[in-house]
Amino acid sequence: MINQMDFEEFDTEWIDLIMSARKMGLTMDDIRAFLKNPFQTTQKSLNSNENDPHMSP
Repeated sequence: MINQMDFEEFDTEWIDLIMSARKMGLTMDDIRAFLKNPFQTTQKSLNSNENDPHMSP
């Protein structure tokens, strides 16, 4: 059983993840689509890596 402290920490982590995704330019629909099917890449996610210096070879 999850106690109250675990539940609050879990919520904080999810909020941080959602806020990070929003800062990266993802919409709520993008986030929902990912949560429904995390292994399906979208054209937007593929294109967003083109300008990311961390994703360059």
